[in-house]
Amino acid sequence: MGIPRFIKLPEYKRFSYSPRYWDPEKEKREERARKIKQEMGIDMPSAPSRTTITRGSFRQARRKTKVKAGRSSNIRLLIILAVLFLLAYLIFYR
Repeated sequence: MGIPRFIKLPEYKRFSYSPRYWDPEKEKREERARKIKQEMGIDMPSAPSRTTITRGSFRQARRKTKVKAGRSSNIRLLIILAVLFLLAYLIFYR
């Protein structure tokens, strides 16, 4: 006669892995062909809002936002400096 178990022990979980084949060269060829067709006006994209995620696309997007942020901060700095010079001129030379 066995000892009754009041706590149910979990069974081990099975893991099934089915690898998928990915060909980066084929993806590059298709992307290049799509861009060439789009430049020539042969093929308009069916979903213009759809973007493809490629290697380095996040890095490029981050660089673009940094450049925009840098430009706007430089313009803001120039405006603040101009206002400060105007105030200094009005205070000291009047």
